[in-house]
Amino acid sequence: MTDPESHGLSSIVLASVFGGIALTTVGVRLWARCVIQRRGGWDDLCAGLAVIPVLGLAIAFVLSSDVYGANLHTWDNTLPKLIAQRQVALAMEMLYVLGSGLVRISVLLFYRRMGFRSISRGFILATWISIFSVVGYSVAFLAVIFGSCQPLHAYWDQINPVWAASHTWKCYNEAVHIIVATGVALIQDAVVTTLPAILCWNLRISFREKIALGSIFVVGYLTPVIAGIRLYFIVRLYYVSYDASWTSWYCWMLAMMELLIAITCSSLPAARVFFNQYKPYVDFVGTARGIKSVFSRSTSRKSISAQRSRRASSSTVKLTEPAHSKSSTTFTDEGPEIELDRMQKMPV
Repeated sequence: MTDPESHGLSSIVLASVFGGIALTTVGVRLWARCVIQRRGGWDDLCAGLAVIPVLGLAIAFVLSSDVYGANLHTWDNTLPKLIAQRQVALAMEMLYVLGSGLVRISVLLFYRRMGFRSISRGFILATWISIFSVVGYSVAFLAVIFGSCQPLHAYWDQINPVWAASHTWKCYNEAVHIIVATGVALIQDAVVTTLPAILCWNLRISFREKIALGSIFVVGYLTPVIAGIRLYFIVRLYYVSYDASWTSWYCWMLAMMELLIAITCSSLPAARVFFNQYKPYVDFVGTARGIKSVFSRSTSRKSISAQRSRRASSSTVKLTEPAHSKSSTTFTDEGPEIELDRMQKMPV
């Protein structure tokens, strides 16, 4: 087919825009915590490490989509490209598990540190339980990925009918593994997003500040929502659709968006410290620009006033009187010159 249907440049645009936002937000967080406040912690270390697999997933998704044909229908791809898609998919699974685990642990460690100051022991206990569950999830599913097929390369070679018929191999039930992993990730995302809502509601801050913080957590709920949509496409991929290449594109696109949004939201609280630190400089620049603008307007007004004065002086009325007049006006070769405004004030 000369012009097959495709998803176009969507993968590049989404990865570039949301990846750039995520990288910038994490950079602002690390600068605020490690340079401005000088109080970097384990949560910041996990956030910094999470950038590697998260951006790695975004890059792998772009490669799978635009280089190996995952943005095309299965029947528009060649067998070597389909095999390459499976190889990249295995790498993306590992990157997703690592990235999502580090992001969730980073958020939970941040809650734990805040909890020691103002939150009950029950909240701290719930945070630690969540941390251990995330670690257990990550280790368990990484082990399942590496033990998915015997031998491992059967994970991608099995789609080659010639190889599959001439070799001995065994693979686990991939559909069940992916559905369970996505379901567990959805639950963990919901728990990790709900815990800060409880935390901030119990803080002794104004209601307005609670609403402002709550808006951040509302954005954070996008991650479990995206995980739920991804779960739908995964079920469709394995049990409904025969177009694996086209449908898997949606699964990996949503997985990438889930992690990029999650790591961005986890770094937003520290962004406030960054902007508060440099707000006086921004105000100074804005004030300087304002003064410059006022000065420019004042100078412009003076220039306009001077031009009007010159025009008024050039429009004098020239009147000639007889030579024997006793007027005290000064004479020139052309006669006395009397300004129009003085003429209007003279008695009749």
